[in-house]
Amino acid sequence: MTLHIDGDGPPLLAELAAVMPAAPALVDRLVAEFAPTAATMATPQAYWVGLNGWMTDRLSGPIMRGTVSADEVGEQAWAILASSYWGGMELREHWGMPPVIERLGIALSPPFAEVEQGIVAQMGQRLAALRDGGERCLEILPSILREDAPSGPVHGIAYNAGVQVVKTEDPPIGQRRPHRAPRPSAVRINARHFMRVDYDLPTPDYLKVWRSAFERAVAADPDAYEKAIVGEDTQADLRDIWARAVAFGNTTWGGEAQDVWTDAYFSETIRWSSILTFGLEAAGLAAFVALINQDPEAATVAVLCNALYLGATPGWLIGLLDTGATLPRVAGG
Repeated sequence: MTLHIDGDGPPLLAELAAVMPAAPALVDRLVAEFAPTAATMATPQAYWVGLNGWMTDRLSGPIMRGTVSADEVGEQAWAILASSYWGGMELREHWGMPPVIERLGIALSPPFAEVEQGIVAQMGQRLAALRDGGERCLEILPSILREDAPSGPVHGIAYNAGVQVVKTEDPPIGQRRPHRAPRPSAVRINARHFMRVDYDLPTPDYLKVWRSAFERAVAADPDAYEKAIVGEDTQADLRDIWARAVAFGNTTWGGEAQDVWTDAYFSETIRWSSILTFGLEAAGLAAFVALINQDPEAATVAVLCNALYLGATPGWLIGLLDTGATLPRVAGG
């Protein structure tokens, strides 16, 4: 039996479709590959969040091993955007609009041009650098690292892992709700230990490889590492971006934000959001390896993997806000 998605992906501006073209055949292949894992999940109401997290890990591995090209990453990034979109829709359909949307004053409507134009600019920059070669990727990495938003490798790691800590840990480091079972160190991250993340999940080999490469680079040239963090006179210190992103989780998914979720859905979101962080962490570590060692090949994979994730957070936002859309279904034939 083959599986395919019966339904629509996110609405795309023409400019976004040009750099992140829809790839339904790719998604169908990944859906079929995901099927055995989907059958083990605690609830079918977390199918799309599971597919999204699994897909980021599945696609990050080949990128971090250097086997994906700039010509391929656009379609792969669309697959992440689409699965994020469906994950946002799934959350809203089952549990209602998250309080953070109202609290942050977010009010957008289709075709979500404000959100998508930002992805277009970021994706265009990454693709242009990738096509110019590794030296150009090396040149843009300092500015990419300093994007104080989910598109930035440092912010992306810290925020996504920080959210898991907010959900699972007791105060004062988290906001675990009384009806949730304790999950100490489901993910370990804090503002003090820059670029350190630990998970109570098996670590994929590609992440192990880049963790080791990062440690070797820092040990060999600690001054270059510190220079990469501090930057030039007018640049933001990456430790400050890290600390702010960890703290930002408290304003989004802490406290009552997930009170109405079932324990099964809650557990699956912790699992898959943690897995989603694997590729983010690998890309961030590769960026530091590239800058410390002045390594164009490491810079290329760092930019490629960062590009893969550019639609991830915006996709969730669009899925939450696209109230006129309905979830697709997985069909067999």
